[in-house]
Amino acid sequence: MTPSLMHQLLFDDILFGREARAEHDDFSRVLSKAVDRVFDAQDLLAETFQQDGVASFFLNRYCRYHHLGDADREILESLPPDELAKRAVNGWYEENADGTNYTFRFPPVPNLLFMRDPAAVIGKGVSINNMATSARKPEPMIMESIFRFHPDFKVDSDENIWFDRIPGFMNGRPQTYHTLEGGDILVLSEDVVAIGISIRTSQSAVTLIAEALRQRSQFKTLLAVLMPQERAVMHLDTIFTQIDEEHCLIFPPLFQPESPRSVPVIKMDLTSDQLKVVLEDNFLEALEKEGHGLKPILSGGRNLLDQEREQWTDGANAFCIAPGVILGYERNVLTAETLGCNGYNVVTSQQVLNDEVDLLDGKRYFILIKGNELSRARGGPRCMTMPLKRDSLDS
Repeated sequence: MTPSLMHQLLFDDILFGREARAEHDDFSRVLSKAVDRVFDAQDLLAETFQQDGVASFFLNRYCRYHHLGDADREILESLPPDELAKRAVNGWYEENADGTNYTFRFPPVPNLLFMRDPAAVIGKGVSINNMATSARKPEPMIMESIFRFHPDFKVDSDENIWFDRIPGFMNGRPQTYHTLEGGDILVLSEDVVAIGISIRTSQSAVTLIAEALRQRSQFKTLLAVLMPQERAVMHLDTIFTQIDEEHCLIFPPLFQPESPRSVPVIKMDLTSDQLKVVLEDNFLEALEKEGHGLKPILSGGRNLLDQEREQWTDGANAFCIAPGVILGYERNVLTAETLGCNGYNVVTSQQVLNDEVDLLDGKRYFILIKGNELSRARGGPRCMTMPLKRDSLDS
């Protein structure tokens, strides 16, 4: 990534790559201590490209999006599967002989780090999302290839694709209607889904996916959270995550009933013959009415200044490995203190990697992962994961 590309690719700074990779490697290793298997999207894409015709399917859209001609396409089609997958993720640039200039044929997709967004597993199906920003639109193309063609992960029927709005093209430009990103999608139980209507997810997209779920899923209620249209609260999971059967971690100003900033909710009944909607004043109260009441734990503690600082570094964006076993950045010290006061054992990633802690012993744990570089990319542990199969809640 270069300074000239930084803002185009939605980053506020250029990460120190070596440290960011080391932090992410530790994060993946911690996950491996408690889950069946951790997959890497680039590896899955390379495996998918080994299937006949998949590279051509992928390049049909990818080359058009990046305005690549026939000669460039031929070069890409000639690459072996692992090299093509690497090129799709890392970008394609060329330097002149003495290194004094370079040209990008197409940029990298560094935001694929945030696997939560380009697709989301919801119940027995998947949404293949339409990203709101140009920098991220290639990511669902990668995920669509995997979910349609990977021998282990392909969706068995279009009936199990809740949403697939990868944009077509009009006058050579991609259409951006009905945007949906996975950070706004939270599967809270077998009956309840919450989706944020945010700066990245449109109300029209939420209505479309609600109708698909109404017709073809077991879910009973969709709660559409009407969020502020601000980069600071980019997705619903940057301000709210469920962390066990009893608790949720919240950015307090947007959820406490007495707050003037409390976000309203559109309740969508998925059990009726037609989609019915009711406006509710507060998200936590709406959950209570659905029999899914949760006790809030305040990210950043009780002081508004601290809450805002730690929300910016994803204090509320915890990833739940198992009920009551969550990961978060070690820099969010007040969030960690608050969780400790609510019965969570605060441990470091190194303790987990050294087998000093059994994460599945029935106790509550908050695992501190290093994230000084990763957090600068504006995403937390939940953002960096996309569960494929879970036994219960999806946080």
